[in-house]
Amino acid sequence: MSRQTRYAGLAALTCLALCGGLVPAVGQVASPYRIKPSDVAVPPEVKLGEYQRTIRPFENWTLICDENLKARKKVCNVSQVIEDASGKMAFSWSLAATQDGKPYMILRTAPNARSDGLVSLKFDGRNQSVDVRLNGCNEMVCVGMLPVGPVMRQQISQNATPAISYSTVDGQTVTVTATLKGLSEALSPVK
Repeated sequence: MSRQTRYAGLAALTCLALCGGLVPAVGQVASPYRIKPSDVAVPPEVKLGEYQRTIRPFENWTLICDENLKARKKVCNVSQVIEDASGKMAFSWSLAATQDGKPYMILRTAPNARSDGLVSLKFDGRNQSVDVRLNGCNEMVCVGMLPVGPVMRQQISQNATPAISYSTVDGQTVTVTATLKGLSEALSPVK
């Protein structure tokens, strides 16, 4: 066997091993380990390495920005997550903008919320709650959308602490206290 043939065989074997193409031989067990993919979902039209996520914590809120480096396009949202005692998400909301730049609060409940139900935001000093219809649920979350209008702008400027409640499919009511404190500061880098 020539030296060139041996190197070609070794190169092919190395490629198979590094590319994950080796199949375990009879009697061998496949590895229970794998390389964890990135938590950042890169859009299909963007090449790996040309997309960047930055996460900046603020008081009560987290600013998350995703940027297409080649197109120089950045999309940001500011989020708050409220967990139960076991660490499961009970409620979260994010301030984001639509394609045409209109601000919306995206409300998320646990997946056991009534998919046809409401999320009610009760603010101090207001007799009427702000009710948001859920748009639907999957196995992880239920989602509703609230346009940011004059009432929400006022509550944001006052650092309000709304009581937020929703009904579950088993007839229970989940109520959490959220806060808008820190939201304006978390938005300041985006402006």
